[in-house]
Amino acid sequence: MKKIIVIIIIGFLIVSGFGAIAINNDKTIISKNNKCEITNVVIPSTNIREDNNFIDLNLDGISTYISEPGFPMIPKVVKSYELPFGVKNVKVEVTPNNVREIEIEKDIRPAPIHIPLTLIDSNQYINIEKNEDIYLSKNPYPNTWFEYHVCCGLNNENVRVTYVTINIFPIRYTPELNKIYIAENTDIKLTYDIPKSNAIPVNSEYHLVIITPTKFSKYLEKLKDHKNLKGVKTFIKKTEEIYKEYNGIDKPEDIKLFIKEAIEQYNITYVLLVGGLKSTILGKARDDANQGTKGWYVPVRYNNLYDNPEHPLSETIYYDPGVVTDLYYADIYDGEGNFSSWDPNGDEIFAAWGMPNVTNDTGIDMVPDVSLGRLACSNIYEVITVVNKIIKYEQNEADPSWFKKIVVVSGDGFMDQEDLDIQWDTNGLVNGKYVIKAQSFNPEAIGGPIEVINITIDKTINSSITFNHDDNLRINKYPGKPIAEIVSISEGNILGNNDYYLEPTEGQAYGNSFNGWANINYTDGILHIRGKTYDPKPYGNVTNMHVFIENENGDIIFSDWRNNSEMYYEGEWITGERLLNGGGGALYYMPEDFEKIIYWASNGNFTGQKDVMDILSQGCGFAFLSGHGSPNVWADHYPGIPGNRRNGSITGLMVFDYTTKLPSFPINRLSNNFKNPIVLVGGCHNSMFNVSLIPTFLDKHNLDFMHTYGVPVRETFCQRLVNVPVRGAIAAIGNTGYGYGTLGKDCNIDGLDGGICIEFFKQYANEYNVNGYGILGDVYTQTLVQYTQDFDIENMDHSKSLSQWILLGDPSLRIGGYP
Repeated sequence: MKKIIVIIIIGFLIVSGFGAIAINNDKTIISKNNKCEITNVVIPSTNIREDNNFIDLNLDGISTYISEPGFPMIPKVVKSYELPFGVKNVKVEVTPNNVREIEIEKDIRPAPIHIPLTLIDSNQYINIEKNEDIYLSKNPYPNTWFEYHVCCGLNNENVRVTYVTINIFPIRYTPELNKIYIAENTDIKLTYDIPKSNAIPVNSEYHLVIITPTKFSKYLEKLKDHKNLKGVKTFIKKTEEIYKEYNGIDKPEDIKLFIKEAIEQYNITYVLLVGGLKSTILGKARDDANQGTKGWYVPVRYNNLYDNPEHPLSETIYYDPGVVTDLYYADIYDGEGNFSSWDPNGDEIFAAWGMPNVTNDTGIDMVPDVSLGRLACSNIYEVITVVNKIIKYEQNEADPSWFKKIVVVSGDGFMDQEDLDIQWDTNGLVNGKYVIKAQSFNPEAIGGPIEVINITIDKTINSSITFNHDDNLRINKYPGKPIAEIVSISEGNILGNNDYYLEPTEGQAYGNSFNGWANINYTDGILHIRGKTYDPKPYGNVTNMHVFIENENGDIIFSDWRNNSEMYYEGEWITGERLLNGGGGALYYMPEDFEKIIYWASNGNFTGQKDVMDILSQGCGFAFLSGHGSPNVWADHYPGIPGNRRNGSITGLMVFDYTTKLPSFPINRLSNNFKNPIVLVGGCHNSMFNVSLIPTFLDKHNLDFMHTYGVPVRETFCQRLVNVPVRGAIAAIGNTGYGYGTLGKDCNIDGLDGGICIEFFKQYANEYNVNGYGILGDVYTQTLVQYTQDFDIENMDHSKSLSQWILLGDPSLRIGGYP
């Protein structure tokens, strides 16, 4: 039977917040007997803001955008419908009404580049320029008023539904004509076929299945009994049994086929995989491009999402030839309720994208149909350890004195300094001594120390100009006073009779290749004065910089200002309490009765590993570390990254401290006994649990993609947090591959690593405010679902961010324990 639903949207009721669905966030089940119509909803106002270079567009309360790097950044409205599971032939029509035309004088700002959150410098960053094919076009961008996609997955009541997500583009842009077109309202027509039957039972015979090898199974009986006592109906399935009963293309597919049958027989919601590498000394990470099985207790699926050859960082060291993805086991069904193999073109290369000489796999919805987590244990001792931690955690309700705390630790993720390019014309000036001075002020008119550089003009000899980056020497504490730093000329330099040009490397000036903020340029007698201006305090994102030059008599012969210069400490905004571009940081969404403990570089609380160890040792319900990472280390930077990364970086926490400092295994020395937080880690490879001791030690040049560059590591960062006895985390969530972020003011609205972590805290707050608690897997799964609705999963960086963000923990865990 075909059912037609006509939905007339006169406008859109908007909910503010990071990544929010743009129409009152309701997800209405539309079934055979329930027609839904939405009418008389007011359109949000369009805001047009200009700066010196571009125009920013936004809609009131909207924080979702079309955000393809280098393409115009256009706000979009997202509407998600929930239809019965397995509907067929879904079709959507969107008709814009009352379209008005507006002329604009500048280009719309291009969307920012996606940058790896790695600890390693690169000298090959590429500044994303405007996509000329778009910006010189007479055709409207985007080329339609809407797009939509259909997928199946769990909703927030743990019911499997068909999602129809419609991206409506109420603003379109014709660059060549300098015009935008704004629709005041739209009509939506949605049609689909109701399935004849539903293969999934209504009631749940079991809630949780634990998948593990025989070697571990008897040690998990204790956990199974505990779960059953708490009302979470649980059974154990051995991997050896699965391999005998199913005949997939490989053992990972055997496990996925079993999960499908468990859904259709028992209506399970939660899946816990217990087993990692068989050896932490010489583990066999992967058998081929698709899997790691022979060296694993519970095998892993690798996706084949390569950093695309056309990706701006493809020729650098930033490269993942596929990463571990447990989302493969959770995404059971495609958009029509059929089995999702993750190999839709049948070439036996799973989730391929950007892989040389291989056709890309398209149409994988990546929406979880079960809530799935893994305990990546490599021996019986670790199994016993994590089982005891889970039971102890859930046995009773946690003491609010430690649980009702969230600790955030972060700093400045990227150098996003604007190119100041203050131009001093020295033609006509007499040879002699001159003093270049610079001072920065914040909006409160507080001035910082004056940068003083003595130079000489002598047009009878050659120029001698050098790069200098030493603002780290002028900051004594945090928070501090505004900093002015000139890097394009140094003390004692000579401006002579020849031109000089130099582009400092990333090792000298982090982020310079994005916009040339540190380039040295003395041409035709004009010195281009470049450097930094920033306010090293929390949310110190705006400064005014004054550059003035004195002659030998002390007379000011040149003066110029750069006002309202912006610099953002990305990790601090991502973890923080304030809104930015309509989206909040993690603390903005946390329940009000949680104590918010902020360890930032800018407030002086985060200065090194001891600070992180001390605060985590006190215990907390949640911890969020947002910065840069590797399998061994999590770290970040001081505000403004003073003195470049070599001087501006702060080590936050290590698995193995290979420096001369003690202790050698810092995570093992945490002392938060049974006060275990759920830890989210923003950075690269912090959850890459396919590392082991000898492979990491031998891979000094990252040829085997261990990403430790010769540092021996037995377990990855998040894995060690969970597996350490008594202490550490009850669960950890992070990336198995390169995490991605964006520079500056877009840092918390463009999804990727920071956005998906923020969404987790939004989802937890939703559950907590309704129920007074949350289930870890529900929060995690709905975070993934929301991400697929807010962002374009056909963009590789988004699909990679989604598929590599894994839960190391029990998905059925009741957060804060049982009363």
